[in-house]
Amino acid sequence: MTAVDVSGSKLGRGKSTSDGALVVRMFQYVVKHRGRTVLMLLAILATTALNLIPPLLYADVIDTYIPNLDTTGLTVVAFGFLFVILGTYVAQAAQSYMIDWLFGRMEYEIRRDIFSHLQKLSLSFYSDQEIGGIVSRATNDVDKISDLIASGIFTTTADLLTLFGIIVILLSLNIELSLIVLSIIPVIALWMFLWGRHIRNAFRKTRRSIASVSSRLEESVSGIKEIQSNSKEEETKREFEEVNESNRLANIQAGRIMSVFYPTVNLFTVIGQALVLWFGGIDVIGGTVTIGTLFIFMSYITRFFQPIQDLSNIWNSVQSALAAAERVFGLMDAPISVAEKPNAIELGPIEGKINYNHVSFGYGQDHMVLKDINLAIEPNTTVAFVGPTGTGKTTLVNLLYRFYDPLEGNITVDGVDIKDVKLNSLRSHMGIVLQEPFLFNGSIMDNIRYSRPNANENEVIDVSKSIGAHGFISNLPEGYMTEVSERGGRLSVGQRQLVSLARALIADPRILVMDEATSSVDASTELVIQDAMDKLLKNRTSIVIAHRLSTVRNADMIVVVENGRIVEKGRHETLLANNGLYKRLYDMQFETGSSQEVD
Repeated sequence: MTAVDVSGSKLGRGKSTSDGALVVRMFQYVVKHRGRTVLMLLAILATTALNLIPPLLYADVIDTYIPNLDTTGLTVVAFGFLFVILGTYVAQAAQSYMIDWLFGRMEYEIRRDIFSHLQKLSLSFYSDQEIGGIVSRATNDVDKISDLIASGIFTTTADLLTLFGIIVILLSLNIELSLIVLSIIPVIALWMFLWGRHIRNAFRKTRRSIASVSSRLEESVSGIKEIQSNSKEEETKREFEEVNESNRLANIQAGRIMSVFYPTVNLFTVIGQALVLWFGGIDVIGGTVTIGTLFIFMSYITRFFQPIQDLSNIWNSVQSALAAAERVFGLMDAPISVAEKPNAIELGPIEGKINYNHVSFGYGQDHMVLKDINLAIEPNTTVAFVGPTGTGKTTLVNLLYRFYDPLEGNITVDGVDIKDVKLNSLRSHMGIVLQEPFLFNGSIMDNIRYSRPNANENEVIDVSKSIGAHGFISNLPEGYMTEVSERGGRLSVGQRQLVSLARALIADPRILVMDEATSSVDASTELVIQDAMDKLLKNRTSIVIAHRLSTVRNADMIVVVENGRIVEKGRHETLLANNGLYKRLYDMQFETGSSQEVD
């Protein structure tokens, strides 16, 4: 199933969302902190007002106190200027702190919501996504959004307040010169609107391209062993160079657009300054405007066009952040294909009876993996799924875990439809050991306790002894507290499998799923596990996905799957006597004297 965003387009390709909707959604993370937001706005207002006072003091000195040789008045203005500076310092400090606090909080909450949503998405979503692209959305793109809020939106608020204050002051002093200043604003605004569309498209490409770089880098680091073992270093390097070059070109294109945008805005600003200087100078010569008034206009016009230049500069951040916001919220809006019902129930203690009732499933209507599966698994029995590659054995388990939902039919546990049960409640009764074990960064003790965090040390050791893992763990430098590093890289494949098995068993699940737990271990380790398994599989419902048919001889029932259907089921001896698919698979393995896998 293809993961889609709310518009129906595949994640990562971007979608057209109104700027207003994106801005409202971003600001929802700010306005929820109303108290701090109000304090921050008050600090911005105070800073803006105080910054507008100095030119008025200078003009008063130029027009009044210096011509009249009034040293007392000059002294009062000087002290007044000092108090303004101190007040500005306090207000700016408060403003900076509040912005940083809101910026950090917003970044935290967006990433929290992304991570929470990712935990709810089904495997169908992840099977169609590049992990690096998801990581890029939760890191790089969130940074772009928070940067806009922190250094953009609130700075814009201060700039707009500054513009409003300057306009009021200038209009009160001289309407003619004020109109000259204001005449430049519509020209700049029109330019920003027309050119902004090109900027937006350019930054969409940069966000997508950097996500591709992150994805390829993550894949290459994760698969370095396979790359080196197959001598694919140069080919992998070329593939990375392609996406890296694409990112470079996207950034160059964005830079080319911005290289035209900024100088044009600066040109309009200089034109405005020149016009005020010319007409204001003529008015001073004609005696209709004082030198102090012209000084105010020249001081304020620099401050007037500075906020406008800031607004044009922030246009870069706005367009980049909006492109990033499309990607972030597209991820957060990815539909949850396997969701709990509002009235889902808790699944109490169970016996472990499992029924597949006319179950059909596919990754799309044109690719059916399972077709009308009917199967009853009795409590406290061991059932093995066998069959050729791609016949749906693992899918049967994925459906039981509700990683996916059947397209038709249903699955029940002790007669209860698993769709009516809370996911955590269902999965708390099950344990799984995968063919390729995954260990988390941390100690062996932490990894074994992962399925039951409150297990004590003695319980961990007892479980490890029962499956033959205690010996190798005890010989490690720090025993059970040995750090396994990311993905368990410090342990061998067989050792990781033993830890994974201990992790599943310490939860004492009523239903135990084993995706051929011994396929990755050596012969001696396999014998240790197999000896323990005879005891551990008792008194619980166990499902074994078998690749080595030698491991399922003692199963209570062997289910043979072919082309998405159950073609045989029974005990080992019965199936051999039937001379069907199971017999052919068995002979294929043992007549050659190999342990060939039959997936």
